[in-house]
Amino acid sequence: MGLPAAIQQLLTAVSNVFVQAYINNFGEDVMAGWSAYRNIDMFMLLPMMSVSLAGTTFTGQNTGAGNLKRVKEGVRTTLTLAEMITVALLIFLFIFASNLVHLFSKDQAVISQGTMLLRLLSPFYVACVVNQIFAGILRGAGDAKAPMFIMLASFVLFRQLYLAIVSRLSSSLIPIALGYFSTFSFLGPTSSNIPYCFN
Repeated sequence: MGLPAAIQQLLTAVSNVFVQAYINNFGEDVMAGWSAYRNIDMFMLLPMMSVSLAGTTFTGQNTGAGNLKRVKEGVRTTLTLAEMITVALLIFLFIFASNLVHLFSKDQAVISQGTMLLRLLSPFYVACVVNQIFAGILRGAGDAKAPMFIMLASFVLFRQLYLAIVSRLSSSLIPIALGYFSTFSFLGPTSSNIPYCFN
C-alpha cells in the first residue's frame, strides 16, 4: 500500500527539480526568493498532509468495520478541518509575507521576489487541501494506485508539458511560477472502491 505513495513522492520531487531549473533562468534574486518561498511552502503543506494521513487511518478503520456512514462524515470533517487551518495560515502568510522571507535573506530584492511569489501562489493551497485529503481517503479505502496515477499525471506529466510550452511563449516569471500549482487536479471519485465517500 505504501509503495505507490513512495513512487509518487519520488517522481514529484524529481519534477520539482525541473521547475527549479526554469526558475533559475531568472537570475540570482529570483532563485533566492523562490528558495525562501519553497521553505515556507513546506510548512504550509505539513498541516494538510497531517490531516490527510489522519483521514487515511480513519477511513481504513471504518471501511474495515463496514461503517460507511462514518467514512463519509470523516471526509467532510477532514476537509473542513484542513481548510480551516489552511485559511488561517493563509491570512497570516499574506500579512507577514515579507517578514517571513526576511528570515531567509536580508537582501531587499530577494525579499521583494519572495514576497511576490508567496502572495501569488499561496491562494492555491485551498485547492491543494482537496487534493491531499482525497488522496488520503482513497488510500485509506484500499486504492493506493489511483491517487498515484492521478498525481503523477498532474504533477509530473502535465506540469512538464505546461512549463515546456509556457517557457517558449513567455519570458515572464509569473506564468512559469504558476506552473508549480497550476497542475493540481481535484481527486474525484476515480476509484470504484469508495463511491460512498461522495454525496
